Amino acid sequence: MDLYELVLNIKDKKELRGISEDFLIKIIKKELKKRPYLYEKIKNSKNFKILKRDEDFIYFFKEIRKILHEAFGVFAPKDLREIYRIVHDDISIEEKVIQILMINLSTKERLNFYKEIYSKIFIEDPIEIMDLASGLNPISILFSDKRPRKYYFIDLLEDVIEINTVILRDMGIEPYGYVLDITDLDNDIIKRHYQYIFLWKTIPVLEKLDRRLPYSLLSNIDFDYLIVSFPQKSLGKMRSIGKFWRYWIRRVAKNLNYEIIKEFDIPYEFFVVIRKKSS
Repeated sequence: MDLYELVLNIKDKKELRGISEDFLIKIIKKELKKRPYLYEKIKNSKNFKILKRDEDFIYFFKEIRKILHEAFGVFAPKDLREIYRIVHDDISIEEKVIQILMINLSTKERLNFYKEIYSKIFIEDPIEIMDLASGLNPISILFSDKRPRKYYFIDLLEDVIEINTVILRDMGIEPYGYVLDITDLDNDIIKRHYQYIFLWKTIPVLEKLDRRLPYSLLSNIDFDYLIVSFPQKSLGKMRSIGKFWRYWIRRVAKNLNYEIIKEFDIPYEFFVVIRKKSS
């Protein structure tokens, strides 16, 4: 059985259907490196039905889905049909943005605080923004008094790219959306210089995929200002994790010769504004 058959079975779950096959293959191969014996089993098996009888495989299969749920499914738009209905509805742009942001927990939590966030993060008037692992966050720029001329954004979901593109155009902002894996650090779109880079609630997700990824990403991106955010609580809201990530970002910024110029909190999330020190 080839890995693409395995991919199709892993994606046979509503919240995971939008994940790109190439990204999923990358995750599977990384996890199989830890279990070379299992790779041989998969390769030599005739079909998925036979593999389901193997306890080691079933554990691996569930583990992959768990990783994807924590790193992707939790943040993916929950009701794309409803979102598209809103996008094409005959209502004001503000009503569209509010209704769309209310659908996802991460943006819903920020909804009453977006104006405050944008009033604090822009050290200089924004001309361009790159939003890494953006989700539907780009459309929240509606709540900023200062809007960029160009908004770049990267996500794994084509639907997210399309929705952001339509709404940003309606605001008079030039949208540049890319379906990309932000762990592909050699990609020129990720490596080029941007005035502002947003990386919101993404570092803990990357850390679940590979502990080395967050540091590698932060050391490879080029910016005037980097706006990073972290959750205050774990996904189940049961455990406080903010203190750990505050320490982590301060240590990493120091190691990379970056300067933290501002920190602030909103409920459930804290933000850090970073720039590169003058050489």
